[in-house]
Amino acid sequence: MTGFKLQTFGGKAPKVFARLLPNDMAQTAINVRLDSGRLEPWKNNANTTITPVANYTISSSTKTLFKYNDSIWIGRDDEADFVRSPLAEDQHERIYVTGIGGATGYPRMTQASIVGNGTFYALGIPKPSNLSSVVLSPTTSAKQDEEVPQSRAYVFTYVSAYGEEGQPCDAPTGQIVEVRSDQSVVVTFPANPSGNHNLSTKRIYRTDTSGTFRFVADVTLATTTFTDSKKESELGEAVPTTTFDPPPDNVSSDHPDGPMLGLVSLPNGILAGFSGQTVCFSEAFQPHAFPDEFKLTVKSDIVALAPMPSGVLVLTKEKPAIISGLDPSAMALSEIDSTQACVSKRSVVDMGSAVMYASPDGLVMATENGGLRVITESLLTRDQWQALVPSSIIGFQWEGHYIGFYNTGSEQKGFIFDPRGGKDSFVDLSFHATAGFNELEEDELYLVVSGAVKKFAAGTNSSYTWKSKKFYAQRPINPGVAKVQADAYGSGITFKLFADGTLKHTQTVTNDSLFRLPSGYKGHEFEIELTGSDPINEVCVYESAAELYG
Repeated sequence: MTGFKLQTFGGKAPKVFARLLPNDMAQTAINVRLDSGRLEPWKNNANTTITPVANYTISSSTKTLFKYNDSIWIGRDDEADFVRSPLAEDQHERIYVTGIGGATGYPRMTQASIVGNGTFYALGIPKPSNLSSVVLSPTTSAKQDEEVPQSRAYVFTYVSAYGEEGQPCDAPTGQIVEVRSDQSVVVTFPANPSGNHNLSTKRIYRTDTSGTFRFVADVTLATTTFTDSKKESELGEAVPTTTFDPPPDNVSSDHPDGPMLGLVSLPNGILAGFSGQTVCFSEAFQPHAFPDEFKLTVKSDIVALAPMPSGVLVLTKEKPAIISGLDPSAMALSEIDSTQACVSKRSVVDMGSAVMYASPDGLVMATENGGLRVITESLLTRDQWQALVPSSIIGFQWEGHYIGFYNTGSEQKGFIFDPRGGKDSFVDLSFHATAGFNELEEDELYLVVSGAVKKFAAGTNSSYTWKSKKFYAQRPINPGVAKVQADAYGSGITFKLFADGTLKHTQTVTNDSLFRLPSGYKGHEFEIELTGSDPINEVCVYESAAELYG
């Protein structure tokens, strides 16, 4: 080797020994965009003005950013998961959320008229305590010897201000009454439940002659007693919510594994979340109801859920699983034969046709058919990946790229990975984000950087650093000239030449003319480092000018 010319530029592959890298790949690639093959800078993040509701102030502690609509943004210090209502043309514009309060919180919901002041209600409608009493009026019938009495049982449900109905109370056998035509039935309600519920109505049902509970009446939440004098022909529909359990909350006696977390939206109007080792599914288009009979259990504690076209990927502390189906009552669970555990819930990203997440060994891509592979395996060793502290990684999708951020304790930075592969698939970012929101309609990625909301890669050119492979010469040489051809030179492009690991020359390049390199030494290994903010098309380093132009 008497010199080298670079006309294409690639990303990093730290796993590969620096001398064995392809000629156009890098040891260092910070803030460089390489889609076109040449060396270009990523754009800086652009300032933007976003004011979250409920007097929340964006800070370096912000972990969740969610756009409710064009005028309402929600920020949280919690690792919260927001899901929009699956109901078409939902007049209340509801959203559902898990993660507020963490393991001591509970699933919640809010809607357009209250989200601005930070009001959330508990998700799910509580099951009522049993009726306090069910008695006949009058207690003795004048037709006792004339009629065969009808056996009746009574239950009631709570209904929210949004029309969401919960499970009925139980109907103890001791409250079954024998009713004749000259008698009414007086039911007395128990005390209403405490808690952050937005209940408005009690809905009463009674059994008909076939034993089916049918609608009797709605009464206000404040009603304490109700007298039923209806004929059977006046009864309404059968109770439709017998299995409408609320999702797991923070009542440890009922839910020892804690509240439901990790809420996601699936096809066919289904929501899903998890608690411990259990996956919970909602009734289709009934996001307040999570029937116990729909629950499925995996072998290990769940870290995150990720929607798939026909089901949900279950990522755990051990083996992942796939749950397939479009009907919440008929989901099928299959364990995936892979040891790639998920180590960071916030690293999980829906990439469209696949899901990506951080495992102990690298970044994993999971596809619909259950295939999982460590897609950074050719670029990073396990030790190099572990140095990034994968449990700290948070990720986002942008233009088909995985944008990741990590915190080692001593360093907070980021990286960009292109799962489509190629020489430009992995580069570093010089900044760190704590939260973000991918606005698909605007095609913008909003990030929280240094306590402020920014638009990713929407500003002016950033400053990049790119360091080449180690070029090796069989005989010792002394490069004499170099040239950097760029679109522009702005305040200058910094060129550095290293020989056998030692910096030999630094040059501020302001045009495409060749420049001299120092003499007085010879070496075997040579590297160049480029720093600037303008695109570079070509770099040449040779022993003589004749070789450069030859």
